[in-house]
Amino acid sequence: MALTLSEAAEELGLSATTLRHQVQAGRLRARLVGKTYVVTPGELDRYRREHLGKPGRPSHRPAPPAGQ
Repeated sequence: MALTLSEAAEELGLSATTLRHQVQAGRLRARLVGKTYVVTPGELDRYRREHLGKPGRPSHRPAPPAGQ
């Protein structure tokens, strides 16, 4: 059963806009059904393994103090 980008984003803890950008960049494979992108559970698992937790833009959280 395919998931919409909104459903996939909720499962990954990301925004649907972020996933839409990932689709447009070719990092997440999705099909356009009407006006809605859908992604398979297998593709979502692949994306999670290969892309989540990878270095990218720095977070807005302050870095922990040195030595901790």
